[in-house]
Amino acid sequence: MRRHLIPRILIVGAALVGLLVPSGSTGTVAQKASPSGKTLAGIAPEEYRQRRERLMELVPEGIVLLSGKTEEEENEVEQKFRQRSYFMYLTGVEVPGAILALIPKGYGPERVREVLFLPSRNPARERWTGPKVGPEEAVPEFGVERALPTTAFESELPKMLEHTKVVYTVIPSGPSARFSREQAFLERFRQGVEVRDVRPLLAELRRIKSPAELALLREAVRITAEAHREVARALRPGMFEYELEALVMATFLKNGARRAGFPPIIGSGPNSTILHYQANRRQIAAGDLVVVDIGAEYEYYTADITRTYPASGRFTERQRQIYALVLGAQKAAEAAFRPGQTTMRELQEVARRFMRESPLRSRDGQTLDRFFIHGLGHYVGLDVHDVGDYSKPLVPGVVITIEPGIYLPEEQIGVRIEDMYLVTETGLVKLSANIPSAPEEVERWMARRAAR
Repeated sequence: MRRHLIPRILIVGAALVGLLVPSGSTGTVAQKASPSGKTLAGIAPEEYRQRRERLMELVPEGIVLLSGKTEEEENEVEQKFRQRSYFMYLTGVEVPGAILALIPKGYGPERVREVLFLPSRNPARERWTGPKVGPEEAVPEFGVERALPTTAFESELPKMLEHTKVVYTVIPSGPSARFSREQAFLERFRQGVEVRDVRPLLAELRRIKSPAELALLREAVRITAEAHREVARALRPGMFEYELEALVMATFLKNGARRAGFPPIIGSGPNSTILHYQANRRQIAAGDLVVVDIGAEYEYYTADITRTYPASGRFTERQRQIYALVLGAQKAAEAAFRPGQTTMRELQEVARRFMRESPLRSRDGQTLDRFFIHGLGHYVGLDVHDVGDYSKPLVPGVVITIEPGIYLPEEQIGVRIEDMYLVTETGLVKLSANIPSAPEEVERWMARRAAR
């Protein structure tokens, strides 16, 4: 998956859960039910506290103010809530309308260093939407030092700014920035203070994954592997792309992934050459290649794994040649990697050089690196395109994708192979190694469909 996309839930996939996957979740990450009915998986309140402490160490001269996401409605229907990733990273709070304040030097008589502002409980509303954690329950629930109603934010703000005029927050960017919720939040306190962007600091903290984060990512990979297995067994000419999308989403949901990390990309035939194809409505024909770029999001951590399948069960000679070249480029990048030394940009050049030196050509005689039209990979974590500096060497604890691709519209051949890797002290660990990628392995995997 080559760019950050807004997650969506495919309703038909949820409807097919009982039809497509055996009952009973197969999740492996230990879960703990909270008093509010919310589920916390894998990451303890103490780890969130440590993250906040590390951030405060980076901003000793200022304070941090962050707003969580608010509830959204569309056509007067409430949408499924997903907390902003940076807010989730620091708090684990999945409550709409929250605000976090971090004051490294403390404020008030008790020198409070962290305050979580939450909307007060609304029993009448909760009869419709279910219980939500309020400020009264937040301290034991989330391990924060103090919790107050969001209505108290305006009165507490001058006290927090008494000894500093530097505020770190998310400064929105882009053409719609001035209309964003982040901008509206910023306007509440920017008068008379120096505002600095906290995102670079958070990006560096989020770049290296903790053992708890890695456990969630491994589970997201496992669920995504199950979905690829179902696709390989079900795929036949005559199916529609959306049928495979439904199968993917059903498998995600049945295995405990509440949503996809990004809209599934199911591109067949000519659509296999469209990098971010999302319509998923074409009928798959015999002889097509089908690019399946999917990722389950498990407890906010997403996988991102792509395979390219021959709709008829076997690659044509030309398809196999292109596929082998793409796979070879991925392996060349793997072999060139050195922990603590190699950057993503260097791996990109390795893959391009491998394609450029191949004797294979396009119909008009061009080297095939000309048809590798995107970056080689990206960080993965709370976001499918997770945050981090691509110019820095990749160090232990970083999780990346390596995803070379070649797209030949004139031949209706698009091939992308994407896997996830953990950087360790000794090299790369392929987290998605149990999903076949060699062409003969893919064909054997698909051959099992005849037995269904």
